[in-house]
Amino acid sequence: MRIAVSTPHSWVKTLLLALLCAIGSFVHGVEAQVSVRTEISPTSGSVDDLFLFTVVVEGSQAASPPLLSGGDDFDLRLLGPRSTISIINGTMHSRVSYVYHLTPKHEGNLSTPRAEVRIDGKAFSAPSVEVPVARGTAHDHKDSSAPAGNAIFLKQTATPLHVYQGQQIRQAITVYTRVDLSDLNMEDLTNDGFWQETITSNDRSLREVDNQQYTAVEMVNALFPLRSGTLSLPARKLQAKAPFTQNNANPFSFDPFSDDFFNQFFNHVDLRPVTVSSNALTVEVKPLPPAPTELQPMIGAVPIVGPTSVRVFYPPEATNTGETKTVTVEVTSEGNLNPLKTVALTAASSFKIYEERPETRFERIHGKLITKKSFTFSVVPLSPGLARIPAVKVAYFDPTTGKYASAMSSDVAFPVQGRELTSTTNQNNEQNSAAASADTTQTAGIPTLPPIPVAPPLAYQEASLAEQVSSHVSVQLAILILAGVIGVGAIALSARQRSAISGAITSSLSSLNEIRDLKGLEEFLRDLISTRVSRVSETSSMDELRARVATAVPDQTVALALSSVLDDIELLNYGSNSHTPSQDISSLKERLGMILMQWRR
Repeated sequence: MRIAVSTPHSWVKTLLLALLCAIGSFVHGVEAQVSVRTEISPTSGSVDDLFLFTVVVEGSQAASPPLLSGGDDFDLRLLGPRSTISIINGTMHSRVSYVYHLTPKHEGNLSTPRAEVRIDGKAFSAPSVEVPVARGTAHDHKDSSAPAGNAIFLKQTATPLHVYQGQQIRQAITVYTRVDLSDLNMEDLTNDGFWQETITSNDRSLREVDNQQYTAVEMVNALFPLRSGTLSLPARKLQAKAPFTQNNANPFSFDPFSDDFFNQFFNHVDLRPVTVSSNALTVEVKPLPPAPTELQPMIGAVPIVGPTSVRVFYPPEATNTGETKTVTVEVTSEGNLNPLKTVALTAASSFKIYEERPETRFERIHGKLITKKSFTFSVVPLSPGLARIPAVKVAYFDPTTGKYASAMSSDVAFPVQGRELTSTTNQNNEQNSAAASADTTQTAGIPTLPPIPVAPPLAYQEASLAEQVSSHVSVQLAILILAGVIGVGAIALSARQRSAISGAITSSLSSLNEIRDLKGLEEFLRDLISTRVSRVSETSSMDELRARVATAVPDQTVALALSSVLDDIELLNYGSNSHTPSQDISSLKERLGMILMQWRR
């Protein structure tokens, strides 16, 4: 056995090292960097949207409330401050967020307010943020699709409504709701007479209609008219399930398994199917004028309608004769590029060109669908020297000017080394063709045989137990037995759930009164939230609990009260005081008791 003996010198070194680490950790915590910044969400939208503007102060809890200046393009309303504390690698980090609602006054590139915060006598500032705001579809009280006071309604918009054939139309179908919806199902979204591409299917934002705040879920499509004349966009229909609160009708029920017994403590919430319909629209489509003679070879079967550009990509390095160089031609347009099957990459006889299958991808820029179609070619040079392929040209119709125009790429040029391959290639092609024809002649007379039939197995197989039972039991009897088993199981499960809920309701307040320390209070609150809010558990972080409470608790007063209690518990856990006064725990217990009385499932 070896015994390690520490000398006084080693003890001194260890002590000095520990002291240096402690001083470094203290200095790091004291010199935590202080910063002030602003955030905006969403980063772009329309005049119907509500924007969340946040002033974030990190590194100090002694900051004064922010002083805002500018931002005259928005109406501003303070929602309130929020404080969070986190410990990373033994260092405490604090953050205070001041959240505001911004309502745009008009469309354009609008600027948010500037923020200035004073911390320990020093001023910290954050610049304004530019927000692109598009024209909205504001509703008034006369709008039949947005009746005043409705909790759910559906709106269809399309811009522009007077277009050329093939010009892009932005169609938006928006669900406005002030309640939580589930099982959303939109009926047929196709449009007769249009080529349709999806821009987005689930854009969510906050909007204000008739001085009421709604959650808007928007589905946006790009429509391209396939013919001229008057085309219709039919009304849309949405089917969903919405919560319906039913108050207790018999407060003196003594049956512990009846619904009225539980309604004495909570309002009963049912999910009921709802159906809402949108408005219908009509679109006036003008035919395209005839194209100029010089542009007709570059148009193709169906003209492209909308601003268009062409670019070419290839490696410019030198190559050898007989080697492949990849050349990609990319066409970008607001128009419909689906009819564009190929582009003309013309070259002299000193090249062999093989075209690959084109690829299409979509981007959303400023609310419009931008299509990018890539045509890839494998180019094999056969002669040395400077290889040059002329530019690719594509013609299109510009609806803003009402005239045809052309887009052109740059030339393809790269040096080629090696020997001439043109004559050798032609001889090889002739030899290959002769060999192929000779091979065809030799194999043409070989007959083919039909497939060999497979006979059934001859060995006797005894029927299994399941086959024997099925031969004696009818299908109707089996279904009846299965329905009986399912019914008994459902009754037992319902009785068990009701018994568990009754016990939880009775024990909540008594469990709260027995709590004596902060840890027990935090465990009680975590258990309370995890049993009443979905997608959280007792091990969820404080930030996760606050986020789910803010979105899943329908009563905003209860949600704010729960978030406030969570903030105070986190401050007491990670604050500078090592001892939590009993009056703080008593105050938190009183607040939780009031929340229990107000919170209804």
